[in-house]
Amino acid sequence: MAKQPSTLYDTPDLYDLLSDGVDGDVAYFSKLAKKAGKVLELAAGTGRVTIPMARAGAAVTALEIAPMMLEACGEKVDKEAPEVKKRLTLLEGDMRKFDLKTKFPLIVIPFRAFQHLHETAEQRSCLEHCRKHLAPKGRLVVNLFDPNLRILAESVGPNASAMRKVGETEVPGGRVVAYACRVACPEEQRFEEQWIYEKFDDQGRSLWRRARRIKLRYFFRYEMEHLFELSGLEVEKLEGGFKGQPYKHGSEQLWTARKP
Repeated sequence: MAKQPSTLYDTPDLYDLLSDGVDGDVAYFSKLAKKAGKVLELAAGTGRVTIPMARAGAAVTALEIAPMMLEACGEKVDKEAPEVKKRLTLLEGDMRKFDLKTKFPLIVIPFRAFQHLHETAEQRSCLEHCRKHLAPKGRLVVNLFDPNLRILAESVGPNASAMRKVGETEVPGGRVVAYACRVACPEEQRFEEQWIYEKFDDQGRSLWRRARRIKLRYFFRYEMEHLFELSGLEVEKLEGGFKGQPYKHGSEQLWTARKP
């Protein structure tokens, strides 16, 4: 039996190469964090959003389930100025179930992290634990991608498994190119991608190749509204991006929900 490729979160060095987030998201979350003063980030990864929020002046508690991602985040934190480091608390934990013995005026789940929760029970558990950790009138901000029906249709067609180039970046000693194929399962509203990273030297010779996989669940607008309601949260607004764009099909889903 063939060995399954590792997930992208087992290798933070590869994750950081091309995981740039969504245009404007770091500035958006940093502004919210500065205003709130204290923030909990779930699925913090390697700190792409975490550290800028602390630089903005907020006390940030970052929860991450993958030990290697958390370790990579810690290495970045160690390079920060002392006043930034003292505002950061890194914790290994599961966003589906956590008890931090404190409440927050702001909880954030950036860059599709909520979409790693495939089962309804997991999704509700996460949102319910968020509600329990929100201060009165506190807010939860969640970023998802809006399912683009055209792209999803391509992922169930005859060419669904075809590799496509998804990114390229310069690195010391050459460049890394990434390719991916996606196969969707509409019945379960999820898809799986396999990513192939390959490093080439300056003469174009391949130095190494690594395979990684990722599985995401996608959510439709009213499905998320119902999840918030079932979890005891009130939707305050839905935006289509981090610059105040109106929501539309195929845009971002940027949800703000509050504790009643």
